[in-house]
Amino acid sequence: MIRFLLVFAATLALACGGTGAAKLDLATVNQAQFAAGEPKGVDPTVLKAQILLDRALFSPG
Repeated sequence: MIRFLLVFAATLALACGGTGAAKLDLATVNQAQFAAGEPKGVDPTVLKAQILLDRALFSPG
């Protein structure tokens, strides 16, 4: 059972792109601005919005 949970957790981490956020640094997030078109990978603007909403203790639920 434990082996199944470990395999499931590893598969979930790979499927969700858990390493994608590690490529962003502080300067990129702080200088994020809206741009036309779809960004590739993790969007720094969305990440910055999530951080600001979290700091404001905003929760949709």
